[in-house]
Amino acid sequence: LDGEVRGYLPADTEMRGNLMDANVEEDSLVDLSQRKQELLYELQSYESNMRVVSKKAEAEDTSSTVIPATTRVTSMLEMNPMKQCCELVLSTNNETVIKGVIIFAEQLFENESLFAFQRNPAATVRVQLSPRKDVTADMLIKVMVGTRTSPIYHVFEVDYRLPKFSMYVPIRRDEAPEPVSSVTFHITERVSRVNSWLETSFSLPVKSDGDTLDVTFVSLRDGKPMSLLMNQENGGTVIIKTDDMDVAGEVIQDLCGFLGVTELESIAEFPYEMETFRNVLLKVDEYNAVRLKLTAEMADSSNLVKTLVIKAEDARILNNMALMKRMYLSLYDVNRELIMEHTKRSTNHAELLAALKEVNQMIQKAARLRVGSAKTRVVAACRNAIKSNNIHSLFKIMKMGDTA
Repeated sequence: LDGEVRGYLPADTEMRGNLMDANVEEDSLVDLSQRKQELLYELQSYESNMRVVSKKAEAEDTSSTVIPATTRVTSMLEMNPMKQCCELVLSTNNETVIKGVIIFAEQLFENESLFAFQRNPAATVRVQLSPRKDVTADMLIKVMVGTRTSPIYHVFEVDYRLPKFSMYVPIRRDEAPEPVSSVTFHITERVSRVNSWLETSFSLPVKSDGDTLDVTFVSLRDGKPMSLLMNQENGGTVIIKTDDMDVAGEVIQDLCGFLGVTELESIAEFPYEMETFRNVLLKVDEYNAVRLKLTAEMADSSNLVKTLVIKAEDARILNNMALMKRMYLSLYDVNRELIMEHTKRSTNHAELLAALKEVNQMIQKAARLRVGSAKTRVVAACRNAIKSNNIHSLFKIMKMGDTA
């Protein structure tokens, strides 16, 4: 064998620092090299486009292919009650046209992106938006702008935040029936602050009369009305009228988040929701009773199976084939009944789980009408009331927030 042996001493503290700096510098060089390649590719793309423009300019005026340097793209949101959606309106400030729009947004589109275009490009494009839930969406919009005869286009990037309650359009109070349900709470805030929240979350200018606020909206999804009233009684009383407890909870949570409210009690009046909830609780009781009955019947059948198996084996040992045959036929019938009972029990169990899920969702709806410790207290009190089967107390907790 012919080789070389080398020995290395551990590096001192100063040397270690130099080695770390070398690694950092190497990573920086890799990043810069990658960035250089990206810029070179982008430059080649620009040069290719300019060659196309220069060739076309030999036959016609260059101004017909290059957009003006002052070109800008504006964005705004408009409501379209006829199509039950809101529309994002994108426009240019000159004779250029929009050839296509790409929108990237989470929780807004199925694949988190949307491409829209017009067969006949124009200076204004309307993109229909129909959020399935009330969510705030930050949209990254890429607008492809060019002249009508140009084979190339310029991409403008526009950022737009879709308001959480963009699917609600303001109406006059007499244009829709007044909701029966409502939630009332007190906040020590000025009307102007609540007005600012309305302009931010609904993206609509709202006029208030001094120390009072009275606005009514209608949902573009289902046409249900919602009104919000505020006066300066007890430092600031707010009443939200809507028959949808989910919507009321979303409004309260968003309003408290905007105003920085950390503790909030409320009084909820939702007769339709409570009646539906009462029916769900009755179903839970029925499913529980059926479950207990089926369990008892299956226990009896299981004992009968044991008895029949023992009798059949005894008959076999005694060489009594006729008795053994009768025992096994009876065992076959009992087994078939057990299978049918199991199917019934499985179906009943699935329906019970679905009903219990609705009960839990209702508790969460009631909790979202409060903020802070009151929210936690409602959840705990409701579950204790259900465990003790105190329905009257449960309804009182959901309405008042406690049993006091």
